[in-house]
Amino acid sequence: MKLKIRFDKYFQSIELNEKETEEMWISLSIEEEYDSQEDKEKLIQEKFNEEFNKPEFNNWRKHNRRISMPEMPFRKDDQEEDLTDHMDYIPDYTDLENRDRKADYEFYCELLRKNLTTKQAEAFIAVHLDGVPANEYADSVGTSKSNISHHLAVAKKKLKKIFPNTSTFPSSLGL
Repeated sequence: MKLKIRFDKYFQSIELNEKETEEMWISLSIEEEYDSQEDKEKLIQEKFNEEFNKPEFNNWRKHNRRISMPEMPFRKDDQEEDLTDHMDYIPDYTDLENRDRKADYEFYCELLRKNLTTKQAEAFIAVHLDGVPANEYADSVGTSKSNISHHLAVAKKKLKKIFPNTSTFPSSLGL
């Protein structure tokens, strides 16, 4: 018996001997009577088509074959293709990360400016968020380091009152 099996749009034929034909008959659970070998083969093919030769059953490869590497590499338009490695296939999220950092920075600055005096907020932003050493900030503002340290200490006290230890705000955790 020749059994037609569908793969994508095309059919392939498989030759089955008498024993395999009988096993196919049993596995497809065909309980109908048949008069000749041709009728039996026809019933097997019909049942096989009904169960397995469906387009949606056999087209899984069509939908899943492009899972590995994307067709278009993640490059900016003004860059030439780099043939030395495959880093083009890894998306570049630095712009997004920088935008998020900038948004967080602006949020914290606004929060500090709302809750602290101008001098305290500017000192806290410069020293703790921008990472400027206290003595350099004092020199740039034209005041002493002890004055800046005093503004920072008062700012931390205020922030600890506003934001309890359960807060994720860095100054409330002693950072």
